[in-house]
Amino acid sequence: MIIFSERVNGMYRDIRKAVNNHEKAAVHKIVKEQVAGGADVIDINLGPTRGDPVENFVWLARTVCEVSDKPVALDSAKPDLLIEAVPKVRDALPDTKLLINSSTADPACMGKLIPLAAEHGTGIIGLTMDKKGVPGDVDKRVECGAMFLMTALESGLLPGDIYIDPIILPINVAPKQPWHVMEAIRQLAVVNDPPPHFIIGLSNVSQNCLRSNLLNRTYLVMALAAGLDAAIMDAADKDLVEAAISAEALLEKQLYSDDYIKAWRMQKDI
Repeated sequence: MIIFSERVNGMYRDIRKAVNNHEKAAVHKIVKEQVAGGADVIDINLGPTRGDPVENFVWLARTVCEVSDKPVALDSAKPDLLIEAVPKVRDALPDTKLLINSSTADPACMGKLIPLAAEHGTGIIGLTMDKKGVPGDVDKRVECGAMFLMTALESGLLPGDIYIDPIILPINVAPKQPWHVMEAIRQLAVVNDPPPHFIIGLSNVSQNCLRSNLLNRTYLVMALAAGLDAAIMDAADKDLVEAAISAEALLEKQLYSDDYIKAWRMQKDI
C-alpha cells in the first residue's frame, strides 16, 4: 500500500505555526516521524496559514525535502493556486517527484489541472465528484471516476501516475458511504488495464466520531480488500500501519513470513 502522510497540514496547530513563522524544526520533526512510520509520499496542505500561499507551498515543500527524499503531493482545493504553485515548486525541486492533490471530474477543473500534471510530469489525484458535489450513490462515483481516468490517459498520463479518490465521508452523517466507496473501487478497477491507483483520505470516515482510531483501522482493512492501494493517513500511527500490513499479507499482496511486519519494514528500508 502507498501511504500518503496526512500530518504536514496547516489544519494541525504545530504545522500552521511552523508555516506562519517559517520554523523548519517543527516540520522536520513531523516529516521524520512520518517517514519512520512508513510514509511513501508527504502530502502538504497549507490549511488556514497566513501569507502568500504560493510562497508558503514552495517553503514548505523545500523544508520537507531537506529531511526526506519522498515524493511530495501539493494538496489544495483551489485549482488556480495549484496552477501557480506547481511550476514554482517544480523549479525549486527539479529532482523531486510531485503529485497534484486534487482535481474534480468537472470538465473546467480537469481542463486546468490534468494538462498541468502532463506538462510538469506530476502524478494527479482525481475526486469522483463534479459541480454538483459528492455523489450520493455508486453509479455517479463510477461515472466521474471513469471520466477523470479517461481524460487523464488521453492527456498522456500513465495509469501509475493517476489516483482516483472515491471520497469517503464521515460515517456518522453518511452511513451508506463506506460501502459506496468500496463498490465504486471494485467497478472502476475494471475500466482500464492496468487500473489506476485508488486512494482515500482515511480519517474522513471517522471525523467527529468516538473511537475514531478503531474506525480508521477497520475501514482501511475493508477498503484494501475492495481494491484500495493508497491512503492519506497518519503514518506514525503504528497500529494503523500494522493493520494495513497484516491485511496485505492476508490478501496475498505481501509474501507472508512469521515476522511479516519486520519484513515489510526491511523491504521499505525504514
